[in-house]
Amino acid sequence: MFRRFVAAVLALTLPFAAFAQTAGAVVESLRGVAQVGNAELKQGQRLATPTAVSTQAGAQAFLQFDDGMQIVLSENSLLRIVDFRYGAGGDRAVFELLRGSARVVTGRVAANDASQFFFRTPQAEFKVEEASDFSVALVNPAYVTVHRGRVVAGNGQGTMPLNAGSTSVIASGNSTPAAIAANALPANASSQLNALAAASVSAPYGGSLAGFGGVGGAAQEVHQWVILGLIAAAVIVVVAAQDGDSQATPQH
Repeated sequence: MFRRFVAAVLALTLPFAAFAQTAGAVVESLRGVAQVGNAELKQGQRLATPTAVSTQAGAQAFLQFDDGMQIVLSENSLLRIVDFRYGAGGDRAVFELLRGSARVVTGRVAANDASQFFFRTPQAEFKVEEASDFSVALVNPAYVTVHRGRVVAGNGQGTMPLNAGSTSVIASGNSTPAAIAANALPANASSQLNALAAASVSAPYGGSLAGFGGVGGAAQEVHQWVILGLIAAAVIVVVAAQDGDSQATPQH
């Protein structure tokens, strides 16, 4: 019976281990043409990490990550998903925007430990102090709009907090962020930031408006473990019953 029990437990847990090892994102929606590496990107496709996603002219890709984080990638953009781990311990999210523009809505990784969230550009590295929603447009220089929360920009000049409702310009990796009015933005930066502002996203996880399916992350995890426990109990009952039947079978 012990051997059957071990086999049943392994059969139950291996799919969860495989899921934990392949944490990544799903292409929630896609407009136009985009690539993952050298292959064409498809709506509904699952992305493992590390990888790179690029978009062509007129395209927009909406990526939904396993922790609820959302990234909207605008046209003519290149995003490297350097590292993304969630659900197996050592949660971490590291991204590099190398060209174009993106909107980032933080998820559970940032909510659980903000020090493990990094969004890098040639001009600065962006971290968060709370659940946040922000957009970055690289048109040399970089322009950053914080829709919700509090973002911290850091580079060779140190760090500076960027508050909700602000738009800043960062000229280079050795320049401090400077506030800029919306009507002073160059046309290309304005058009990209406006397009990202219009993207349909959910509130960042952990914020006052957060909620994915109406259930908080902690409650979801409890529900998942309850379901897992019930399944494990059912497997044990079945194995025990089969073992009892085999022992009750008369020997000839």
